[in-house]
Amino acid sequence: MISKKIIISNLIALFLLYFNIVLTFSWIFMFLDYYGWGPIIDHYSTHFHQDQWLDRFSRSFYFSAITMLSVGYGDVTPFGISKAVAILEAMIGYILPVVLMIKYILFPAPAFKKMQTNKRSSEPY
Repeated sequence: MISKKIIISNLIALFLLYFNIVLTFSWIFMFLDYYGWGPIIDHYSTHFHQDQWLDRFSRSFYFSAITMLSVGYGDVTPFGISKAVAILEAMIGYILPVVLMIKYILFPAPAFKKMQTNKRSSEPY
């Protein structure tokens, strides 16, 4: 059986990978929104509220997370160049789980391989 340390470290690495991707895309969305090249519009807040810096970041982070995780509630909409960036992020969100599954199934960690070989060698014939 895989040790708890390996499982926890893999889960932390997976969380940090997804968080890093979402944070990077949220900064891209915030940059595009700030310069007016691709605003992210929240349909349920006022125009004054959407111009605040903290709301820009939280809206960009929220939109990035729901796009990456394929939720897509529809309350926040991209315009301009942000649409193309959202498509790229959604493609990464669809492909990343498959890539990670292939990596862990076809190319397991060396510690897991070592545990499997030790288990096979200790089993009676």
